Amino acid sequence: MRWQRRESVIQRAGEYLLIAIVILGACGLFSKGFLSSGHARSADGSVTVEYERFGRAQSNMNMTIHVAPHAGDRFTVTLGSGALNHLQIQTLQPQPLEAITEGNDLRLTFATHAANASHAVWLGLQAQSVGTVPVSVSVDGMQPVHFSQWIYP
Repeated sequence: MRWQRRESVIQRAGEYLLIAIVILGACGLFSKGFLSSGHARSADGSVTVEYERFGRAQSNMNMTIHVAPHAGDRFTVTLGSGALNHLQIQTLQPQPLEAITEGNDLRLTFATHAANASHAVWLGLQAQSVGTVPVSVSVDGMQPVHFSQWIYP
């Protein structure tokens, strides 16, 4: 009887563990969902990024970069920290006027269409490697936003 009780306890613990994994997966722990939705803001408030904390290798992820109202006719968004060594850009809206790589950074220059209006840049990304991907986003050399994403196999 003692072994049957132990087996019963182990089975019950396994059932609870599987139920917890399914619920966490449905909430976004392994990909899209509210647990995966992340927001990061620069210290000076010039940049806000909406991103997915968790992704899967070779699957699509979304990132939205919000830029505060900017003086001038252009602004430059820099994606750094070597993020593009692990992420591939699938879509980019709006199209930049200029795209330049410097080392591990990508600099995207966009036109400012309205004075004192905020701007948004939408990126569709695809993870190319597994593990932690550090990302930094800055606008015109201002305070950068730093965050990381975890990519599952």
